[in-house]
Amino acid sequence: MTVTTRFAPSPTWYVHIWSLRTVLYNYLFAKKNNWKFLIRIEDTDRTRLVEWSVENMLEVLASVWLIPDEGPNNPWDLWPYFQSERLDIYKKYVQELIDKDKAYYCFCSPERLTKLREEQQALWLPTKYDQKCRYLSKEEVEEKLKSWASYTVRLKVPKNTIIEFEDLVKWKIKVPSKDIDDQVLLKTDGFPTYHLANVVDDHLMWITHVIRWDEWTPSTPKHVIMYDAFWWEKPVFAHIPLLLWTNKKKLSKRTWDVAVEKYLQAWYLSEALLNYIALLWWNPKTTEEFFSLEELIQRFDLKQVHKAWAVFDVERLKYFNAHYLKTMDLNELYNKFITYLKKYDKEFLEKISWFWDDFNKKVLWELRTKIKKFDEFKENSSYLYDDIEVPSIDLLINEKMKIKWIEDVKKALNIALDILKNNDDFENKDELKNIFIEKIKENEMKNGQVLWPIRVALSSKEFSIWAFELIYILWNKKSIERIEKILKSI
Repeated sequence: MTVTTRFAPSPTWYVHIWSLRTVLYNYLFAKKNNWKFLIRIEDTDRTRLVEWSVENMLEVLASVWLIPDEGPNNPWDLWPYFQSERLDIYKKYVQELIDKDKAYYCFCSPERLTKLREEQQALWLPTKYDQKCRYLSKEEVEEKLKSWASYTVRLKVPKNTIIEFEDLVKWKIKVPSKDIDDQVLLKTDGFPTYHLANVVDDHLMWITHVIRWDEWTPSTPKHVIMYDAFWWEKPVFAHIPLLLWTNKKKLSKRTWDVAVEKYLQAWYLSEALLNYIALLWWNPKTTEEFFSLEELIQRFDLKQVHKAWAVFDVERLKYFNAHYLKTMDLNELYNKFITYLKKYDKEFLEKISWFWDDFNKKVLWELRTKIKKFDEFKENSSYLYDDIEVPSIDLLINEKMKIKWIEDVKKALNIALDILKNNDDFENKDELKNIFIEKIKENEMKNGQVLWPIRVALSSKEFSIWAFELIYILWNKKSIERIEKILKSI
């Protein structure tokens, strides 16, 4: 089966989590069926246009590897991909609907429509157009057009009909035509509304499956009417449930909390973000949780998408991100780390550039099991990149570790100094560990009695990387320097 899907956003803001899910499902379904996914920009509402939005969207999607086969950055010669560049196409098809008596001119003023809506609301009635212009005679219409009267074009919804369509997620949907408004198709400024442009573009771009948010379900009967009016084959529809926060409130479209870029800036890995988003609505019928993009493509099935709303849980996303941090190859992780810093934190990149790559990789390797996302890295690595303060005596003494007196601290640190000054090089952490454990036994001490003061001396923190790992990263010279500094101070 030849499948073509699309993502058709309005360029009004950042890419949000809902949009990422929509793109992902369209991408997975198209690639599962070995065909193409395209992006089209629905920019006909010029009052809401945000200039940087399209560039940001394409950049964000490229960051998570969801690159369209067609779109503004990689077009075919067949189409413009901005609806504002396709106005002549829409006017042609609007005229075709008028000629077929499937649409009509509406000359009602905005003031009349506002008054009508207010009256309906006062009576608790559905706010719909009252079809005043639907029954104008041909002569009346021509007279108004000759007088250059302002107009819109409205869809002529069939009377006493049931509009029905299949939905891959919701199954069959039926709507009485009496509940459907005579929707505006062409505005007074010559720009089409979403409904007309959406149907025309999907047909001309050979879209076979329309996968979009659940909030577009009420609009789909209007689109079905237009497909039937044009005698066009309808695409297959699939309306995906919306998202809730953990407090069961709906995600807003216009807050930074839902912007995909926010999560990229916090260094949630693309792998984790896509993996988690995919599983919010889709059940792969397995106990497995972690899937690469290729695995998602192979397994994805729209029929396994849930009908109920899903909950977006940031803590759950952290869980997925922590998994990828722990399991990713070090060189791949480090390359992602540097790429991220080049884009989002050049100041920190400059800081760590004063250190060898080998040092930075050791820090990243040790911290990868202790952090869940990147903005925790800087906080948890400061004692490795900056000079540290002398820790307090209270921190060095730890009764749980059987360290009750300052003399216990001095003894432990002197054991460490003796080892470090007499061993210039260690093959690996295991060799370092073995030497320390043997020396601790010789001094008839417990491991914690020695390792706790060493760790605090090297990090000046209550919580940090373990002692052996700290020595392995800082190496002999820096470790000796920090330990001697503590001994002098106490």
